[in-house]
Amino acid sequence: MKKNRKRPTPAPAVPAAAAAASGPAIAFTWRRHLPVLLVLWAAALLTYSNSFPAGLTYDNGVAIQQDPRIRALSHANLHQIFTEEYWYPSLTTGLYRPLTTLSYLFNYAVLGNGANPAGYHWVNFGLHAINIALVYFLGLLLLEEVSWAGLLAALWALHPLLTESVTNIVGRADELAALGAFAGLLCHIRGSRAAGRRKLVWLAALAASAAIAVFSKESGVVVVAAMLCYDVAFGRSQPWKPRLAGYAAVAPSFAVFFFLRGRMLDHIAMPILPFVDNPLANAPAVSGGLTAIKIIGMYLWLFLWPAHLSADYSYNQIPLFRGSFDWQDTAALFSLAVCLAAACLAIRAWLRGQKLWCFAIAFLFAALAPTSNLFIPAGSIMAERWMYVPSLALALAIVVGLQAFERRLSGVSHKALVAAAGVVCLAWSVRTYVRNFDWRNEQALWQDAAHNSPNSFKAYSTLANLDAGSAQSLDHAIQEAERSTAILNPLDDEENIARPFAVEGMCYRLKGDSLSGAAERQAWYRKALDALVRARRIDFAGRDLLNRVNMERGKGQFQTGLGLLYLELGRVQRRLGQSQQALESLAYGRQLSPIAEFSEEKSLVYRGLGDTGRSAVALLEGMIIDPRSQRLANKVVQLYKQTAPLTCAVVTKGNNSSFNPQCPLVHDHICEAAHNVAAGYRDFGRADLAIAAARTAIAGLGCPANQFQ
Repeated sequence: MKKNRKRPTPAPAVPAAAAAASGPAIAFTWRRHLPVLLVLWAAALLTYSNSFPAGLTYDNGVAIQQDPRIRALSHANLHQIFTEEYWYPSLTTGLYRPLTTLSYLFNYAVLGNGANPAGYHWVNFGLHAINIALVYFLGLLLLEEVSWAGLLAALWALHPLLTESVTNIVGRADELAALGAFAGLLCHIRGSRAAGRRKLVWLAALAASAAIAVFSKESGVVVVAAMLCYDVAFGRSQPWKPRLAGYAAVAPSFAVFFFLRGRMLDHIAMPILPFVDNPLANAPAVSGGLTAIKIIGMYLWLFLWPAHLSADYSYNQIPLFRGSFDWQDTAALFSLAVCLAAACLAIRAWLRGQKLWCFAIAFLFAALAPTSNLFIPAGSIMAERWMYVPSLALALAIVVGLQAFERRLSGVSHKALVAAAGVVCLAWSVRTYVRNFDWRNEQALWQDAAHNSPNSFKAYSTLANLDAGSAQSLDHAIQEAERSTAILNPLDDEENIARPFAVEGMCYRLKGDSLSGAAERQAWYRKALDALVRARRIDFAGRDLLNRVNMERGKGQFQTGLGLLYLELGRVQRRLGQSQQALESLAYGRQLSPIAEFSEEKSLVYRGLGDTGRSAVALLEGMIIDPRSQRLANKVVQLYKQTAPLTCAVVTKGNNSSFNPQCPLVHDHICEAAHNVAAGYRDFGRADLAIAAARTAIAGLGCPANQFQ
């Protein structure tokens, strides 16, 4: 007798539109995908294994060693991170990246890494590893096959163009923004295919991803562009309503970001983008646009052939398009042709339903847009770290091309294609490993930059500054400094930058110090003075331009400039016997950069004039500005021992000596120093600091009040 078998209930019919929107049915199991991820992570770890000893090169020293907000986890520091700009207090750039700064605080204070770079490199690599996983999962959704998804992740993860984002610590901003963009796109795709509670979960994750993207770096806005590119490419015949919720989910994060960034911009000076960093900022429309397109072509070439990489592309490595039709202009026109061809290919792919081609090309241009200088001026004319996200589109185009090649030539083995691409991955991995060595220290990095960007001023100037510290390399430092200023000499003062001329003046001064003959020394000091006066003129022009722009916007005037320039100028003027000019230079520079060296140099000027009292006052002024300076305290003691040995100025206990604030001579000097500091603040437009210095002197030191009236 046959048993009655219950017939299976047929699955409900799914409309064609819904089936298309749901995407490929790839069963997710960790057993299947974890081994692939482990292989990808292991390959990336081997590739970047030599990056962890790299020092605080490039801008890392500024971001980590000069930012007081990351020293401790406190409410005050957190408040400053969310209310001040990214490079606070060193630079005024208008950048707002609080999440990136929070990650530095996590390294410095929470993990206790301090100025030890290894911990920062490990966090950078950890972020890269997360992004590798996100790219792999995106590959699963887009390519519908594990091997292709793994190849996509490998091609992207091991490419040498990504080195500047992974090995360079401040490249973390690009990594975090990419994490938000990749995760946001992934959540948008999954959210548009989900319903009910699952959809809400994906939308919440999308909102968080968008916040990570924009609060890490301004270019994180690409998350919306990525979503739009996907919807246009894959949802051509699908209703938009299920996807609109994703755009609504990112809106609050964007609104909060732009509100907080606007409040930050309200209380800082309107930043002026240096011409030498980005000549495209004020270039004519046609010339600037074609140059920007040429740079896109340079990015594409570096992706295909990453043999010559550089950390710097400053003026005049990439000349503007001038219509002379030399090879630079020809490259711009060729890049324009390539971009137009790519745009036509994207439109053709969209019309033919070739979704992956359409998405890859559209996403490439969308990811390049924020830093392309085609729409808004970026901080630099070109930077390899900006290719961290766009490189994914190029890697996707390679994989899609391999898929098309496999379909057209049925005799080609899938494994053979993947293996061939694996050889490319291996070559890129080796190039990345070699590139990491360039980031091990400042000398190696800038020597490589000078080699690969021989027309850029910045590499030579930086090398000159590094080499000037050694007597054996001083002549070479002078040569490097002169190569830098030779590039900049044709520029007007408002377009120029003071630092390379200040470095040149320092090198000349050090050369003079190294010589024994008085005539030779004086000749080098005069050369130093000429370079430093040029630097001062450029610095004043930049200050005046900044104030003019800010006055036009109703923001008032700001005292800004290169403080160390005036320290060097004061040193040279003292050596040339220009004592009064030296004192003026040192007083101005100390307001810009209140460090001990200014007070020490001012003290030497007065010693040279035979005024030992004012020499002591100068050192005490420095101690009022920086009470923690033990070096200044020791110099005060030494000075009093030499000039007032029989007075009560110095107290000795055992082997330790200190100056005596209760001694009438010392007390008078302290009060005079406090008066000078308060007057300097007042003359510099810092009434708040002047009042604070006066109150401290009167209440804490017992100085007469009428001395500060």
